[in-house]
Amino acid sequence: MQELWPQLLQAIDERMRFAWILLSQNASVLFYDGSTLTLNMFSPGAYETLINSYCRRVLEEVLAELLSPPPAVELLVQGRIPSPSDLPSPEGPTQVDAPGTVPAADTSAEPDEALTAILYLVLAQTAFLLYEDGNSQAAALLADVEDIEHVPSDRSEEGEDVALIVPLYLVARFTPEVLAAIRPLLVHVAARHDLLVDNVSAIPALPETGDDWRQSLQEKLINKTSPSQYPRPRAEEAAATFSRDGFAFDAREQMLVYEALKRAQAQLPQDSTIAIFPLPRARVGSGSTWVPDFLVTASGRVGAIEVDEPHHHEHFAADAALDRSWRNSGIAHIERIQLKGFSADREVDVLIRQFLTRLHEHH
Repeated sequence: MQELWPQLLQAIDERMRFAWILLSQNASVLFYDGSTLTLNMFSPGAYETLINSYCRRVLEEVLAELLSPPPAVELLVQGRIPSPSDLPSPEGPTQVDAPGTVPAADTSAEPDEALTAILYLVLAQTAFLLYEDGNSQAAALLADVEDIEHVPSDRSEEGEDVALIVPLYLVARFTPEVLAAIRPLLVHVAARHDLLVDNVSAIPALPETGDDWRQSLQEKLINKTSPSQYPRPRAEEAAATFSRDGFAFDAREQMLVYEALKRAQAQLPQDSTIAIFPLPRARVGSGSTWVPDFLVTASGRVGAIEVDEPHHHEHFAADAALDRSWRNSGIAHIERIQLKGFSADREVDVLIRQFLTRLHEHH
C-alpha cells in the first residue's frame, strides 16, 4: 500500500482538492493486509474533518476503483484508537462508515485544523495572485492579515463569508475599493479548494487581555503614546467618505494634499521621483507612537507633512516637542500646513512645491 498511496492521493486530488490536502498533509498508511487499510491521522481535528465531510466518501470511492474488493478503512489518531473526545458522538465509529451516512458533528470537538490550513492557503494564493496582477497594495494588506475565519453568511441561499482578522489600525485601509479587488480572486481561489465564499470583510483582531486588564488599561491611559495623537474621526466613517487609491483619510484636507503630492509626483522623471506614505504608523526614538499625515521621500531625504486644523495653534508646545523628536530620528524637514480658505488645486500645489524644494535643499 505504501507504493499505492501516491496513486491513491493523485486519484483523490482529481476528484476533490480539499480531500487531497487533508489526506496528503494529515494522514499516513500504517497497515494494509488486503482487507483492512489502517490510516494514522496526525490530529483529532483532521480525524473529525475526514469522518464528518464528503472527503470520507471520496476516499471510499477511490479505494473501490483501485482495489477489488475495496478494503475497510480503520482510522487511528496519532497512532492510537480514537478516544471519546475525538469522536463526533459517544458511540461514534472508529472506521469510515458506508457512503451516504454522515455522523452528527460534535460541538465539543477541537477546531477544524484542516479547514484552517485551507483558509491560510487560500489567503496566501490570493495575495500572490493580486501581486502578479499588479495590485501590490492589496497584496501587502493581505500579508498583514493575522487570521482568517470562515463564517456562515447572514444571507439565505448564499455561500459563506470570509472575515480577514487584521490589527485595528489597518481596518480602515481595507476600503470598499480594496475589498472589491480582493473578493473575486479570493472567491475563485476558495472555489478551487471546494470552499464556497460569497463575501469578504476585514474586522479588527481582538486584543489580548488578562485578569489585570483594568490595571493595564489605566497604565496605558496615564502613559499615552504621544501628544500628537489627537482624536481622529472613526476609521469606518473616514474610509467611507475620504478615500483614494485604497488609502483612507481622516479629512478632506488630507485628501487634497494627497492629490497635490500625486500631481507633483507625475511631473517628476522616473529616475528621480518621490514616494508618498499617507498616514503611516511609526515609533520614534523616545518610545512614542506617531501617525503623521504624510511621509515623503525624495533624493535620499525624508520629510513629513502635517495638515493642521484651523485652531491647531493650541497644540504648539506639543508639536514643537514632537518635531524635535522627529528631527532627532532622521526626518530632514517637517512642514505644517493649514488649508483653511484654499479653494483651488493650484494653491495647494504651491505649498507642495515649496515643501519639496525645502526638502531637496535641506542639509
